[in-house]
Amino acid sequence: MSDPRTLARHFVPLALLIATHLPAQAPEAPAEKPAAPPQEPAATAPHFIVRQYPRDKDVAVAIVANRSITLGELIDHIDSKHFPGFREAMPRPEIQRMLQSDLIAPWVRHFADIHALRHCFGEKVVDEKLLTEAQSASLKASFEGWLETYVANRRASGRSTELSQKLVNSLLGDFQLRNGLSAEMQGFLDYLEPGDYQRGQMQVFFNDNARAFGGQVKVAHILVQHRDGGTGILLGEEGLARANARLADIRARLRPDGSNFEEVAARSDDTRTAHEGGLLGPLHRFDDRMPAALCRAAWNLRDGEVSDVVETQYGWHILKRIDFSQHLYILFTDDAIPSIRTVMRRSRQEERLFHARKVANVQLLL
Repeated sequence: MSDPRTLARHFVPLALLIATHLPAQAPEAPAEKPAAPPQEPAATAPHFIVRQYPRDKDVAVAIVANRSITLGELIDHIDSKHFPGFREAMPRPEIQRMLQSDLIAPWVRHFADIHALRHCFGEKVVDEKLLTEAQSASLKASFEGWLETYVANRRASGRSTELSQKLVNSLLGDFQLRNGLSAEMQGFLDYLEPGDYQRGQMQVFFNDNARAFGGQVKVAHILVQHRDGGTGILLGEEGLARANARLADIRARLRPDGSNFEEVAARSDDTRTAHEGGLLGPLHRFDDRMPAALCRAAWNLRDGEVSDVVETQYGWHILKRIDFSQHLYILFTDDAIPSIRTVMRRSRQEERLFHARKVANVQLLL
């Protein structure tokens, strides 16, 4: 396949891939795959929470709507929907190490979000066939985007861009193992919020959110890491206790008006910004460089205001919004409608997800 734009013609159906992909031996990374394999565990015990399967299959990895979601349920779900044979392969050391890699925390977060969406929007009659189609389309779109980048990187390095169907299938299988839960969650949001808005609806949204189109906010933060910096896994009991103590100390030192924010930011765990008063720089409303929770909180602040604690996959943040600037002005025109539709859909999907997390009181335990 010389051109990734022809992927749709060759794309392996989701059901077929699920039925056939897992090899008999431990899965090996394809020769061309750029991602590094999971790191070998350190000689000393990790400072973050370690779960093993099947030993900890009944241990909760999240709580959603007062119900414990166990490691076993997560493994079973990946096995049934994204990578058949995954459960049986878990005893292999190289597969077991995935539970101590940068894969497990996103898996838990996306799995919990899927449960939260089910819980929150359970009163809505869900057409399972249409939901499955939306989730398959989400997987296909995300893989196509990844594959285009992959091919472009090969072209830039002077390597052949001719990809055999066998290689594409292998890349897709690995992609689905790593990102299938993310695509499944996004597909759920796509199903709930398909983006079929009328012009009048988009006009109202644009008028209410005009600053988000071409605007940006400058924000600073103080970070206290309660997750491992390499894997994103929650710290162990001692590490969490130290992180809580650090957070309490920072909050006690920080003045209510934020006038000493830059001084206190020197204590931030983000060493890249600590010496600059915690300055993160300007953020767009939906800035893919930063977690949605952080952008959302920053844009909800007023200039000069300091936030409460905001939790992301990196840790606990305290934000200070510096100012707002409009660097691009957009008018509501026919040419702008596609972009407005995209932003409106993303905004409404974000609202649904954060609402579901709040209603279900999602707690991540890994």
